[in-house]
Amino acid sequence: NGSTYTVNRVVDEEISITTENDTSGIYDMIKDFFKDYNEVMNSMLGAYNAASAKGYEPLTDEQKEVMTEQQIEDWETKIKDSLLRKDSTLSSVMTAMRSALTEGMEIDGKTYYLSDFGVSTGNYFEVDANEKYAIHIDGDADDSYSAGKTDKLKAAIASDPELVTKFFTKLSANLYDSLTEKMGSSDYSSMYKV
Repeated sequence: NGSTYTVNRVVDEEISITTENDTSGIYDMIKDFFKDYNEVMNSMLGAYNAASAKGYEPLTDEQKEVMTEQQIEDWETKIKDSLLRKDSTLSSVMTAMRSALTEGMEIDGKTYYLSDFGVSTGNYFEVDANEKYAIHIDGDADDSYSAGKTDKLKAAIASDPELVTKFFTKLSANLYDSLTEKMGSSDYSSMYKV
């Protein structure tokens, strides 16, 4: 089962070894995956929903001469922050990522979804604008949105860790494949565009 034993000496009495699944390790790995996913998704959504920089044109040398360094920096930041506002490529990447996580995964003839494990997005009207697509794990003590809910994921890991492992392995492969397809190169674009 992937365990390694190191024998240091010979003894006369019988030794018994008990093993159990590291449910907290599996849970932490899934939680870390969604933490990283949420950081990326929230960042992309923030860039997509950025305030418009309408009326902010690049500064001329004459304009810069009458402005302070802080004013120049604020002006340029306003323009930079809005570069991906309503960008269609960014939108399509976010859609691909969300779609990859909402598809059912067939495991041993039965289809499972994230919601079967108590994992979902927050209520659209209850979460911040740039966290609409973030994933929450019910019962996660570190997540104020879902901390008070029943922890289905830990229960699923404790009862059938192999099922959970298979599901999340397929889910991450699905996400990887979806993004790889989205970044596929053609005669007119490169996979590095995304």
